Amino acid sequence: MAGITREVKVIRCWRYLDAEPPIPSIRVEVHGVKESVESAFRLDTGYPGQLLISTDLYEKLGLHLAELPEKEFGIYRTASGLVEMKRSQAKITVPDIGIDMEVIVETPRRILFERNLAGRELINRLKLLLDGVKEEDCIIEYE
Repeated sequence: MAGITREVKVIRCWRYLDAEPPIPSIRVEVHGVKESVESAFRLDTGYPGQLLISTDLYEKLGLHLAELPEKEFGIYRTASGLVEMKRSQAKITVPDIGIDMEVIVETPRRILFERNLAGRELINRLKLLLDGVKEEDCIIEYE
């Protein structure tokens, strides 16, 4: 079976987060109503949305002040049952490389949540290379 050869340009790389096993991540600056915060987000293909952020960060950014109508909140089925998500729109920037985009940011409505996740809807908008051997992931360009 023949492979396709592509010339790849690496734009920016991030080290995996320390865990066992290490976790691919991306640094994102989220621009909220009150302020902007840069943070590491775990790349999570199990989460179908764009950004799922901690309850504390959601409040700190003031996203509760710009929530979408309640009828647009999401509900996800998890291993522990159904979880309702508050939703807000925000702008994000991937530092150092000039990627700016509008995203939907979610956080659980009635549960304290402590992680920051980048889900499939965001991951699928980027060209990413996961290098498990080097424990880094990179935004790349190719034709």
